[in-house]
Amino acid sequence: MAKAIIPKKLPSDRQRMSRILVNTMNASAKAVKVDFEVTTQTWSHRVAFSVTSPRSYVRQIATDDAVYAMLNKGTKPHVIRPRASKVLRFTGPFRAKSRPGYIGSNKGSQGTSETFTKHVNHPGTTARRWSKVIADKWRKQFPVTMQRAIDSEY
Repeated sequence: MAKAIIPKKLPSDRQRMSRILVNTMNASAKAVKVDFEVTTQTWSHRVAFSVTSPRSYVRQIATDDAVYAMLNKGTKPHVIRPRASKVLRFTGPFRAKSRPGYIGSNKGSQGTSETFTKHVNHPGTTARRWSKVIADKWRKQFPVTMQRAIDSEY
């Protein structure tokens, strides 16, 4: 739900107001991108996030990273089988680098105990919901940021 932003003094210069809006949106988009980057800071592979402007006064922060999408949305229970060999090898106990609803990334652990098996019934991955958590954070923060920008100019 959008919140009305009402300046203390009514802006009369459309170009000036447009500049304030664009600058605040660009700065906020960069801050949102940082929040997304923080969720992957301890990962072994880099996830690239981009900021685009598909329309005037719209900023979109996105990635095409498949692992990020899988963790953000979660996965259903599934069977894991070996690809090349007849035996699957993994270590445990595993400790994830991220957790649902948390903007951040921790150390995590693969574990040191080796296991050999023909298949694993994976319970699925709990959705981290980073997109929702970050959107909720900035949905609350943006009107405050915009009001400060307007107030500082007028």
